[in-house]
Amino acid sequence: MIKKQSDIDRELFVIKKWYQQYWPLCGLCGHLVKNGDLAHVVRRSYSIELQTVKLNTFLSHRDCHDLWDNSPEQAVYLPRIIEILYISYLLSEPYFALIAEHYMDLSPVLQLFPEIPYQEINYHGELLSLQYLIKQT
Repeated sequence: MIKKQSDIDRELFVIKKWYQQYWPLCGLCGHLVKNGDLAHVVRRSYSIELQTVKLNTFLSHRDCHDLWDNSPEQAVYLPRIIEILYISYLLSEPYFALIAEHYMDLSPVLQLFPEIPYQEINYHGELLSLQYLIKQT
């Protein structure tokens, strides 16, 4: 059964409120978000099913969100970009394959993703730093 957009929007509102209360940091730069967007790792237009998966969502400053969505050549410098790319790999390998070509400068790290033993991650606060990736390799 396909969800109505109004139901999806309601779920996203609840997720955004959760992040504002429990993890009010930008998923891309790591700084406090006072007024920002609820962004998606895997674009909403790519996957209806992933729209309301908490791990696929994060708070974001508008400028950071714009870089992630539209300027991979600049997004590569966002402090949490490797974590976000890793999460995209976990959520949807086909989507990751589509976007990875835009991050060729990071390819030595991105190539390690399949070797990292999967651990359950439910939201971005559980993936605090690259230490998660470094400890696994």
